[in-house]
Formats: sequence, C-alpha cells, structure tokens
Amino acid sequence: MANKYIAAQTLGKSAASTRWSILPTSVRSMTLDLFADTIGVIAGGSEHPSMQSLMASTKATEGPATLIGEKRGVTARDAVLLNAATTTVLQRQDGYAHAKGHPASQLVPVVLALAESRGKTAEDMLTAMVAGYEVAARVGIALGGVPAWLHDNGNWVTIGNTVAAAHILSSGDADAIATAIDGAASLALSFDRFTTAGGATMHHMYPAMATTQALAIAEGAIAGLTALPGSLERFYGPHLGTAFDALKLHDGIDDGTWSQFEILNGYFKLHPSCAHLHGVNDAVDALIAEHEVTEANIVRVDISTFGEAMEIDTDTPTNDLAARFSAKATVAAALRYGSLNDEGLLDLNALAPLMEKITARHDPELDQYTPAGRPGVVTMGLTSGHKVTKEIIYPRGTAQTLATPDERKAKSLMLLTRHYGEEKAHGIHDTIMSLGNEGEIEALTSSLRA
Repeated sequence: MANKYIAAQTLGKSAASTRWSILPTSVRSMTLDLFADTIGVIAGGSEHPSMQSLMASTKATEGPATLIGEKRGVTARDAVLLNAATTTVLQRQDGYAHAKGHPASQLVPVVLALAESRGKTAEDMLTAMVAGYEVAARVGIALGGVPAWLHDNGNWVTIGNTVAAAHILSSGDADAIATAIDGAASLALSFDRFTTAGGATMHHMYPAMATTQALAIAEGAIAGLTALPGSLERFYGPHLGTAFDALKLHDGIDDGTWSQFEILNGYFKLHPSCAHLHGVNDAVDALIAEHEVTEANIVRVDISTFGEAMEIDTDTPTNDLAARFSAKATVAAALRYGSLNDEGLLDLNALAPLMEKITARHDPELDQYTPAGRPGVVTMGLTSGHKVTKEIIYPRGTAQTLATPDERKAKSLMLLTRHYGEEKAHGIHDTIMSLGNEGEIEALTSSLRA
C-alpha cells in the first residue's frame, strides 16, 4: 500500500521545499493581500455581538498568542479557535476559484498563532501559509466537487491547515508533513451545508473546529503518531469527492517543487454575502450607479440566478447571517441604503416592505456559466414606467474580474478601522505588507493588541 499511494509524500516534499524568499513576487504579493484581508475580516467580525458573546463565554486561557479584537494574549489553541470562528460572521472571507472553499481565512489563524507562540519568523509563518494553501488547493481540485450536503468550510481546507501547522511545528520536515496529510485525510470532517441559510450561528464553529482539529493532527504527527499511507487517495478522496481524480493531486508539481501556484487563483469577496449572490449584488450596484435607482422609485425587482445560488437562498431570513444568503434581503439592503453593507442587514424589519417587491428565481440558462461564473440578472421596474436590467456573469473580486490592489486594500482598511480606528488600521496594514521583508511578527501582533 505504501508503494501504491504516494500523494502525501509528493505533497509533503513540495510543501517542505517551499521558501518565502524564493517565491515569485506575484505569489508573495497575493499571500500578503490574503493575509491582510483575513486579519481585516477577523477584526471587523470581532465587533459582532455573537463573537463578543463567544469570546466572553469561552474564557480563553492566558498565553502567548494574539486574540484579534482583544488586548490580552491567550493560548495558541484558543487563539486559533476564536480567530477562526470570527472569519465567517460577516461572510467576507476569501475564496478559491477552482474548488469551493476558503483557504486563506482558515490558514491565517493557524499560522499566526503557531508562529507567534513558537517564536518563529515572519518568513516561517508565510512559508507555511503558502505550503498549506498549495496542498489544500490540489486536494480541492482533485475531489472534483463535493456532495451537495457538504459545507465548504472544514473539508479539504483542513488538510492544508494541517500542512501549515506541521510545517511550523517541524521546521519544514517533509516526512512529518506527509504523515499529517494522511492523518488529516483519515480524520475527515463533514459539516451541514444548510445551517447558514437557516441562520444557525453554530455555523461559525465550522472553521473553528477545522482549524483546531488541524492543529491537533499536526501535533500528533510531530509526536510520532503514524497515519496509514494512502489515506488521502484511498479514503478521503473517494468518500468526499464527487469525481475524485488522484492524478490531479500531483498537478503543478515538478521534481518536488511547485511549478505553478494555485494561491494566485484565490479571490476576494467585495460584498458581505454568499459568493453565489455576488453577480446579483454587482448588478444592483451597477443599476444604482447608472440609473440613480433608490428605494423610493422601485415598483418591482426581478432576480434571476443559477441553480446552486437558489438551493441555499433564504426567502425569509430571521437574522443577519441568513440575510447574507438571501437574494431578496441583500438586494433590498443595497436599494435602501445605497450599497450593500453589514449594518444594512441587521434590521430585517426595515427591509421587509421592500423585500415584498422582490422576486428571486432560478434561470436554468444561467447554469451554463458555472462553476467559474456566479451569474445574476436583475430587472427593476421603476415608478417612471421604465424597466432597467443588468446581467453580471463574473462578479468583481473573482479570478475572472480581479479585485484591484486598491479594492483589496480598501476592504482590509475598512474592516480594520471598525475595531482599531483609521490611524491604527493604516499602521496594521502597512505592517502586514512588510512581513517577510524587514517586518516581523512582533510588530504586527503588538499593533493588533493595541
């Protein structure tokens, strides 16, 4: 069996060979942008009442790791759990174009807590992040999709989290990382996809459980616990993939090093909503800008989108989490407040009259653009008697319509400012951008605790 199954060894060797100092400039730039994006998402989410309550009730133990949104240090495990839980509150976390998942937002809590608590350098931390991302992405691609009931938090990204943790804990030992890969594959997690649309906030524990499990598996590998070789190809892929192809686990690897970098196919969410709704959300933004549409001059709004978006759509959301998965709520909020923002989704009673004027349906013709596209068509009937329509196939922020450097920075700063204020937010962002060059972890973590 050990000779038949070699994916973990190949991926482990490639992960171990990763070095921040020799990565292409484009990869380093993307990594820092994703790191800054995630820190902003956590900082902004830490202000949400659900996270304030979770942090208070958890009573995290004092330790050396930074809990974003708090001045105190906590244990690495508590930091990983609470920082990861916060990534989903605003539904602004990153995404990956070639498989459904959120690699960076789950990797950052792991690598930050471990590197800080273990006295590692910024290069060590960022190297582990890239290594974990590259392994995770190849697993995601090889699965060929996941079952319709499976949520995109906590599945294939967990293997990448485990790689990143093992990379830091073992100082990049290929055998330890390979053991961690097969170990994570044998301990597969599976979460219910439909909690979000139902507004069940236990959903925020999905990334928390995935990241803390990854940490435990990596610690087990470092301690000498063994994994059954081939668990990735024999067990994990066939059971959790819909069209698993083990050969794709080796794509973009040449003689034990990465010959292509999947992290460059990451994307940035520019709306506080499910990514499946971003075509709709972009279309509304365009109509507001082009036709000066407001709540006052709307008679009717008709939304058409692809099937998967409607499968998890919430017609009558009961809280702001469910509202982020509702075409009607997100459109109503944008029309009422001029743009879709987090605050506009909090008062659903204020949105109710406008939501009654909105319909949302599945248009099978739009399914042809998926999975690369997230199409949405919005038609508005106005009090003037006119109708205006906008179609978006590839929303802003995706791999096909890349978020600009200015958009990436603006998003991170906006979210950081919620907790730290504008001046400190700019300082934190500048510090992140210097990581791996002259900047070190202590400068970042001290500013995050300020």
